[in-house]
Amino acid sequence: MKSNSHMIERQNDTRCHVSCRWFKKGARVVVRSTLRAVPAATPAPFLNHAPCRDQHRNGLTLLEIIISLAIFFGAMAVLSQLAWNGSRAAIQSRLKTQAIIRCKAKLGELIAGAETLQPKSSVPFTDDARWTYTVNVLNTQYPDLLQLDVTVHHSGNSSVSNAEFTLRRWMRDPSLFLRAAEAQQTESAATSQSSGASQ
Repeated sequence: MKSNSHMIERQNDTRCHVSCRWFKKGARVVVRSTLRAVPAATPAPFLNHAPCRDQHRNGLTLLEIIISLAIFFGAMAVLSQLAWNGSRAAIQSRLKTQAIIRCKAKLGELIAGAETLQPKSSVPFTDDARWTYTVNVLNTQYPDLLQLDVTVHHSGNSSVSNAEFTLRRWMRDPSLFLRAAEAQQTESAATSQSSGASQ
C-alpha cells in the first residue's frame, strides 16, 4: 500500500488536504480519494504586526519640515551677518588707508612750508570734497617748540563710510629761523657799514 499527501494553497488562503490511497485487489486497482478542507494556519503573533512606517514612507512630516526650515534660515542669518562684517571691515580698511596717506601728505606740506602754519578747521581737499582736514598748532612747555596736529576726516552717507585719522608732530617754531636769519642779515649789514666807514 502506498500513500501520498499534497498541500494546495488557493488565492483565498484556504488550504485543502488531498489524500489518495491505492488498493490493489486482484487484477484491478481501486483508487479512493478524500478531500477535506482545512482552515488556514493562524500566523504567529510576532508576524501579525503592522509594517514599520519607516519602510513605506513617501515624504516628510510637518515637524521635520519645520525643523529643516528653522535650520536653513538660521544658517542664512549667520552667513549674511558674516558677509556684512567682512564687507564693512573692507570698507573701513580702505578708508583708513586713504586717511593715513592724506594725513601724511598734508603734514609734509605744512612742515615744508608749502602751506601757512596756522590753525585750520574742516578744510576740504581739492580733489575730493568729502575729505577734510583740520590743523591745530599748540605751544609746548619747551620754548620755540610747537605741537602740530593734523586730522583728516571722511564724511559718508552712513557710519560705515566714516573715517578719521590724526597725526601729531613736534617741530621747531619757523619764526625762530626767521628771527635768526634777520639777525644775521642785520649783523652783516652793520659789518659792511663799519668796514666802509673805516676806509
